[in-house]
Amino acid sequence: MPKQFQLTMKRDSGDDNVISGALTDEEHATVVRYLENYDRLSESKPLREGIPCSISINSTEEEGVEVTANLPDSDTLSVLLHRLRPFILQNEPASFATVIAIVARRFDDIQLRLLLTKQRQLYDGRKSQRLITLTSNDVIVNSEKVLYDWLNAHEYHGDPDKREVVDGLFDRMPSDLVRGILISMLVDKTLAVRNLASILASLLAGC
Repeated sequence: MPKQFQLTMKRDSGDDNVISGALTDEEHATVVRYLENYDRLSESKPLREGIPCSISINSTEEEGVEVTANLPDSDTLSVLLHRLRPFILQNEPASFATVIAIVARRFDDIQLRLLLTKQRQLYDGRKSQRLITLTSNDVIVNSEKVLYDWLNAHEYHGDPDKREVVDGLFDRMPSDLVRGILISMLVDKTLAVRNLASILASLLAGC
């Protein structure tokens, strides 16, 4: 039996915008699972203590280009990637892509769709690419493809073909710069996951 939900959002005018919709039992279970996974993510050390991610680039005639990065250590990164796994792997039943598609399909409201679009753009790197696009041999470094190649090569699977592509980027550019860019994309994904969790929690509160 479909479960009815309501979400109240503030318009720019200050008026309330009440959004109504319904989820199937299966969709509701998926949303609940997403929120359970997010609770585990939010309780992890990286989210409790913060994820260091800053890059400084200096160029001088004497030293050339110098990159200084403040990035998470390997243990912190491993915990973050483990807790992000249910959201960013496409075959996971309550992935970010699956759940945001459910909400977009079931709640037909312009204001909510705009909010969801912003979260998609934050999640998939389009927002960061509007600020800066870094390329190497015609490859966009701060892209979903390179990020997932890196994850599949070094963090999740150890794919040798992906490793060759990603290692080539590290060879052509300062490794701290490439690593910092990829980690910054993970941070953006984490923010988008959190923002969607907030939307879902509000939906469930209005059932």
